[in-house]
Amino acid sequence: MKKIFTIFLFVQCLLISVHTQISPLWCGQQALQDKLMQNNAYQKLHLKEQSILDSLTQLHQGSKGVVYTIPVVFHVIHNNGDEKIDRDQILDALFILNRDLRLLDPDTSTIDSAFVNIAADNEIEFILATKAPDGTCFSGITYTESPYSFNTGNINGDDQVDAVMMSNDVYQGNWSGHEYLNVFVCGAVGAGIAGYTYYPSGWFGNSMANGIWLRHDYCGSIGTGSLYRSRTFIHEVGHWLNLPHTWGSSNEPGIASNCNMDDGVSDTPNTIGSTWCNYNETTCGSRSNIENHMEYSSCRKMFTDGQKARMRTALLSNVGGRNNLITPQNQAATGIDVAPPFCSADFFADRYITCTGDSLYFEDYSYHNPVAWNWSFEGGDPDTSNLEEVYVTYRSPGLYDVELSSSGDSLSFLTELKNDQIVVMDYDGVSLPYFEGFENTTITNPEWISNIGNWELTNETSYNGNYCIKVNNGGVGGLIDGTKHEIESKTINISDTTKAYFTFRYAFAKRSYENTDRLKVLGSNDCGKTWSVRKVIPTSSLQTAPIQSNFIPTFTEWKEASVSSLVGNMCVSNFRFKLEFTSGGGNDLYIDNINISYNNTTSLSDKLSIETTIYPNPTKDELRVSSEEKIDQILVFDCAGRTIMELTEINDFTIPLNVKSFKAGFYHVKISHQNKAIQTKSFIKN
Repeated sequence: MKKIFTIFLFVQCLLISVHTQISPLWCGQQALQDKLMQNNAYQKLHLKEQSILDSLTQLHQGSKGVVYTIPVVFHVIHNNGDEKIDRDQILDALFILNRDLRLLDPDTSTIDSAFVNIAADNEIEFILATKAPDGTCFSGITYTESPYSFNTGNINGDDQVDAVMMSNDVYQGNWSGHEYLNVFVCGAVGAGIAGYTYYPSGWFGNSMANGIWLRHDYCGSIGTGSLYRSRTFIHEVGHWLNLPHTWGSSNEPGIASNCNMDDGVSDTPNTIGSTWCNYNETTCGSRSNIENHMEYSSCRKMFTDGQKARMRTALLSNVGGRNNLITPQNQAATGIDVAPPFCSADFFADRYITCTGDSLYFEDYSYHNPVAWNWSFEGGDPDTSNLEEVYVTYRSPGLYDVELSSSGDSLSFLTELKNDQIVVMDYDGVSLPYFEGFENTTITNPEWISNIGNWELTNETSYNGNYCIKVNNGGVGGLIDGTKHEIESKTINISDTTKAYFTFRYAFAKRSYENTDRLKVLGSNDCGKTWSVRKVIPTSSLQTAPIQSNFIPTFTEWKEASVSSLVGNMCVSNFRFKLEFTSGGGNDLYIDNINISYNNTTSLSDKLSIETTIYPNPTKDELRVSSEEKIDQILVFDCAGRTIMELTEINDFTIPLNVKSFKAGFYHVKISHQNKAIQTKSFIKN
C-alpha cells in the first residue's frame, strides 16, 4: 500500500449552541500539504489532475435530473469500547449525509437570502453495499477488533487499513477504493482530529486508503455522536469529491491572507473562513457563505451550484477512479442495483451484563429486510418472543444463551445462537469485607468481566501469595497510546454502611520519561449501567519503580492505593467497580490485594475507638487477637470471602488462633465485641 502523504481534513469541536463561536481542532494539514508538494512526482501528478478536473467542471455546470448512487462500506475498528458503535448510529450518519446532499433538511428553509437561490440538490446518494469483494452477502458494515482503533499520534491510517484487511469479520483482503467508498470509524484518527480524507488522485491507486476516516463520536447524531458533530461526514465527502474549504486549500480559517486564496468555485465568495455564524462576515469584501458545508461554522447547511458541478466532475471523470463506483457493473458487484436478499440472522442488546430483576433490550439486526422472528431467551422472562424488539427480565444469576431465528419470507429461517452471552449477577452482592487476592479465582465471567484490553491472571509475581492480575501493556499492539484496558468486578453489597474503605496494591514502571500511562477506578451504583470516576492515578503517581524495560516488581516495588469516595449513593447492594488502564507506552501494570471493608473501628454505639491488635503479622502457625474490650466473636475470611473459622461466645481479651493449616495468602479477621463494636483486621499467612 502506498504511503499516505497528504490529507485534506475537517475537524470540528463540540458545539454548545448552533449560533455560538467554536474553536476548530487544529491539525497539521498545511504542513502535510507542503511536505507533499515537495515530492516532485506527486506535485506533477497533482497539478495535472487538477487541471483536467478544472477543464471538465464547466461541462457539468447546471446539470440536473440524474441521481448518482455510490456504494459505501463502514469499517468499525474498535477495542470493545464506546467506539464500537452500533448499526443504528451508522444508519443515522448515512441518513444525515444523504439528506444534506439532496438539500432535504428542514433547516434549508432558513438559508441566507443571499445564497438561497444557488443552494444545490447535488443529486448524489450513498447506499450501503450488500456484497463484499468475494460476493459474500453482508450488512454494509464490518467490525474489526484492534488496538489500532486508537491513533492518537500523527495522522496516518495505514495501521487501521491493515487491521481491517487482515481481521475484519466479513472479508479479509482489499476493499478497492474503486469499488466502495470505505469509511473507517475509529476510536481516534489522529491527535485532536475528527476526520480526514483525500482529493481524487491516481496517486493512491485502488487501495482502501482512498477513503474517509471518522472518529466515532463524529459519526451520526445518536449513540456516541451528537447533532452538532454529525455534519463532519458530509464535509469529508465534499473533500473526497474534490472540494477545498471555502477559503481555499488550507486548514487555517480566520487568516486575512485567505482572502487571496480561492477554492476554484465561482459562486463561493472569497472568505477568511468562519468558525462561527457571523451572517454579516464581509472581511474579503463580499458576503461570506458561512452556511456552506465546507466552512467550519456551526450553521452549515448547503452546497452551491458551483460546488455541485465540481463534485459531479470528480465523480464522472477518470481521475482517481471515482467514476467506476457509479457504473452498472460495479453497482451489481456491490449489490446496490437490486433489493438485497435476506441472508443473515443477527441481534443486538443494549447491555450484555445485568443484575437479577433488571431488563435488557434486544433488537433484531438481521439483514436484509427480515419479516419474521423467533427468539429464545434462556433464563429470561419472557423466554420466547416473535417480536422484532423485546425487553427481557432475568430473575436468577448465571450465564445464559440467546437464540434468534429470523426470516425474509416467513417460511425459511436462519438462526444465530450466542452461547453464554448474557451475564446476570445477583442484585444483592457479596457482603463486606470483600477481598480479592486472585489466589482462588479466575478472571472470567461472571467473577470478573474483562472484554476490553489485555488483563490476565499471572503467577510471575504478586504482592503476597502466588497470583495477581496484570495488563499486558507490552504485547503486540499493547504500546499504542490511548488503548484502554478495562476489568469489572461482580456485585458487592455495601448498603449497610455510609462509607466503605477501598484499597488495592499496584506496581508499575515506565519505559521512558515520555510515557503517559494512567489508571482510573470507577464505581457503579446500578450494576454497571452507569459509571463514575472514583479515583485517578496519573502517570506521575502510578510509577512505583525506576524507568526500565521488562518490569516485574519485587515486594518493595508495590504501592497501596486508597479510594476514599465510596460514600453516600455509592453505598448500595449492587455496587460494582471497574479498573480502567490507559496505555501510554510503559510496562505492564500489576494489581493485587483488592480490599473493600468497613471502617477499621466501626462502632454501633457511641463508644470511642477500641485498641485491638493482631500479631504476629505475617504469621506461620499462630495468630493472637488482643483487645482492650472483651471479644465476643471472631470470624476469619479467606480471599474469596468464605468463612473458614468461627469462634463464638468467647468472653475474653486475648484469643490465640491456630492458622497452621491455612494456605499461604491474605485473610480477614472480623472481631465483634460484647459492647457491639465491630472491627475488621487483615493478616498474611506465610
